[in-house]
Amino acid sequence: MLTIHIPNTYIPERTYIIQTLMHDFLGIDIQLLIESRNDVIIEVNDNQAGRTLRIADVIFQTPMSEWLSLDSLPEQPLNVWDTTNMLTDMPLVSSKLPVIYGYQAEGCSQSTSYLTENKHELYLGLDIFGSAFFMLTRYEEYVKPDRDQHDRFPATASLAYQEGFLDRPIINEYIEILWSCMKRLWPRLERKKRSFRTIVSHDVDAPFAQAFSGFPQLIRNCGGDVLRRKSLVMALKRFKSRQAINRGDYKQDMNYTFDRIMDISEKNNLKSAFYFKTACTNNTFDDNYSIDHLYIRELMRDIHSRGHEIGLHPSYETYQNPEQTKLEFQKLLQVCDEENIRQDQWGGRQHFLRWNVPVTWHNWANAGLNYDSTLSYADHAGFRCGVCYEYQVFDMEERKSLSLLERPLIVMEGSVLGTAYMALPEQQALQYMKALKESCRKYDGEFSLLWHNSMLNNRQNYLMYSEIIKADPN
Repeated sequence: MLTIHIPNTYIPERTYIIQTLMHDFLGIDIQLLIESRNDVIIEVNDNQAGRTLRIADVIFQTPMSEWLSLDSLPEQPLNVWDTTNMLTDMPLVSSKLPVIYGYQAEGCSQSTSYLTENKHELYLGLDIFGSAFFMLTRYEEYVKPDRDQHDRFPATASLAYQEGFLDRPIINEYIEILWSCMKRLWPRLERKKRSFRTIVSHDVDAPFAQAFSGFPQLIRNCGGDVLRRKSLVMALKRFKSRQAINRGDYKQDMNYTFDRIMDISEKNNLKSAFYFKTACTNNTFDDNYSIDHLYIRELMRDIHSRGHEIGLHPSYETYQNPEQTKLEFQKLLQVCDEENIRQDQWGGRQHFLRWNVPVTWHNWANAGLNYDSTLSYADHAGFRCGVCYEYQVFDMEERKSLSLLERPLIVMEGSVLGTAYMALPEQQALQYMKALKESCRKYDGEFSLLWHNSMLNNRQNYLMYSEIIKADPN
C-alpha cells in the first residue's frame, strides 16, 4: 500500500481523482493523509528513510474565489516538455509532451525541467492529478461559454484541439509517467493487468429508410439519390427495397443492416451495443419511430437472442431534462421486460452527442443507467476526456462521485466522414481511425467506435467498418 500526503484543500476533488488514477486505473491500494502543504508526496507505508515521490500541485492551489472560472484555466500556449532524453523507455505517443498544469524545477533546462531527483526524492513537476481532473471531469466545458448550433461544446474550443493533443490520450501518457516514477522508486510495485478491447456501438436513429414512410416520401428520396447524391444505383436499390417491404419482407429495407452488423461483430468476437430511441421530443431532429412497433420489438428480440446489447438513445431535448431522461429509460425497461430481455447493465448515448456538464451525467445517474458513452466531439474525433479507459464520473457542482461510468467515445463515423465536420477522404479516414485505435492499444485501453446502422447501406462504408474493427491475427 502507498501513502499519499495531500494538501488540505479541495478534498472531495483530490480524493476522487487520486482514487481514479491510483486505484481504478493502476490497481494500487492507497491511503490519504491530509496535511497543510502545497505539494503531493507519495511514499510506501514501510518507508524507512527511503526516497519519496513529490508531485507538483497546481490547479488545486486555485483560490476558491477563482474555482470554475476562466482564471483557473491553463495558460496558453502550453509549455511542452521535451522528454527525448529523460523518458526513453516510456510508451508516449510523442516525446514532445504538452503540460496542462505543472511547475518547472528551478535551475533546470527546458528539456529536463519537469523531472529531477536527489538522494531524498524524485520530483515530478507535472501536475498529474490536477491535469487528469481537468480532463476527466470536462472542467473547461463548465467554464467556457462556447457552443455550436446544437448547444454542444465544440472541439475547436477545447484545450486539446487548440494545443494539438486531441488525437492522443494525454492522461494515459501522464499515468505512464507516474507509474514509471513509482516503479523507479519501488521496483516491487505491481499494477493492474489490462487488455485492449474494441467496443462497437450503434445509435439507432433511423432503423428503416422506407418501412415507415409512404410512396410520396419514396419518390422524394429517390429524386434526392439521383439529383443530389448522383447515384441512380442508390435510387434503384431504394425502390426495390420498398417493393420487398410491400411484400412483407421489412428486412430488405436499406437501413436494416442489423444482421450484417451482428455477423461482423461475431466474426471478430465482439458484442455490438444498439441504442434505441423511445420518444420524440423534437420533430426536426428526432426520427419519429415507435419502440412499440412490431418490427422494432422483433429486432430487439433478435439482438438479444444473439447475445448483443440493447441500450438507450435519449431524444434530442433530454440532455438537460432529468424527468424526460428517466421517462425514456423507463419506457426502454418496460419494453425489454415485456420481451423477456434481461441485461446486467444499461447504458447508451445522447442523441446528436448533446451533453452538458454536469447536468447530463446527473440525469443519467438519477435515472438508474450504468454507463454513458456520449463523450466525443461531433466536429472532431479523438480523446475528448484524454483517456481510453472507462471511469466513474464526478459532479463538480455537488462535489461528489456519481454512480455512473463514462465510457469515452473515441470515434463517431460521422465526425470523420461527414461533410460538415472533418470530411476526410475514404483512405485518409480509414488510416486516421486505425491510428486512434492503435493509440488505445498502446495503453491496453478501449477503442470505442460508433457506427450508425444507416451508414452501412453501401459497400464502401461496409468495407471500411469491417477493416477498422477487424480482430488481430492470433
